[in-house]
Amino acid sequence: MYFPSTILTRLFLAVALTQSILALGLEAYVFVTVERDLDPTAVGITEGHTVPSYFSLFIFAFVYELVLVYDALKLSSMIQLVGLCIYNALLLMYAAVQPSSVKKALDLLARTFDMDVTPLLKPGRHTWERISPALTAVIVDQAVATAALFVLTYKLRSEFAWVVYKVLNADLSMRRRLLNFQIYMALIKFTFFFLVGFLVQIVSLIPDPRHDPELPLTVVGIFVALAVMCLGIYCAMTEKKAGTVVVIVAYVGAGIYLSYKLSVLYSDDNYPLITFNAVALAMVICNIVMAMVCMANFGKGLSTYTIPQKKLPQEDIHLHNTQTYMYGAGVRTSRLDLGD
Repeated sequence: MYFPSTILTRLFLAVALTQSILALGLEAYVFVTVERDLDPTAVGITEGHTVPSYFSLFIFAFVYELVLVYDALKLSSMIQLVGLCIYNALLLMYAAVQPSSVKKALDLLARTFDMDVTPLLKPGRHTWERISPALTAVIVDQAVATAALFVLTYKLRSEFAWVVYKVLNADLSMRRRLLNFQIYMALIKFTFFFLVGFLVQIVSLIPDPRHDPELPLTVVGIFVALAVMCLGIYCAMTEKKAGTVVVIVAYVGAGIYLSYKLSVLYSDDNYPLITFNAVALAMVICNIVMAMVCMANFGKGLSTYTIPQKKLPQEDIHLHNTQTYMYGAGVRTSRLDLGD
């Protein structure tokens, strides 16, 4: 089992883990506090799902981020680390709009009455005043962690380096193909998050899940997204054209679905979800383009560097006598001479 062996990789993992624990703890406090102060009938309106929607998204986002961090460090993938920094910055933006969205929802719930008698938000609880510091703390936690991850990624470039230059030397065309492959691998993993993250929020907004056919369809969509991600990675690594075509068709279908949902959500003025939908749609389009680019490179020798090889013992990366092997979406290095 892999475990980070250098100070910087351990720091990167520690920052991501600390950020996730703090943010999820704060979000859990907000969720429990609001749910206790809401009348049970609040689930019947959209505003009653605002906090559960954020909470469910952040649970998935931070758990998945930890998986991607471990994967990126294990593969020594610089591109994936950069993607994680951007991913974290997007989560920071989402956390920044959370307070205004939650306050707007609570204000509306406080003015809405059940049977014209009981307000949906219990009066006298000072709900907003109790959760506001926690929501601010989430933003601070995200901002500090994002800045730290950017700095650590910048420093880690000297450890991970662009090993591809040492492996392929002056073969510019092969370097370009390998770079396209690594970008595609990272895009597949991040597209999965935005697709599933969007579907998770859709599920949390369903007023009556027991009688709404969209719930089982959305759950099936989550498993389909997972299958497409796995198929996409496997087919790109082994250069399977037929499988890659299936993946492209699946992403086209996802793009059509997201475009339809975007038009529906725009009329509802659900701007946080609209933003997430738009990002997911953009990621799907980028994935389609990069899948086509990578498929055009099949049969040109790239599989020599992308098909998993026998693992070598990891040595001190600052020693001379470079020994390098690549697998999956990243690079594993042992004995990397940074001065060459």
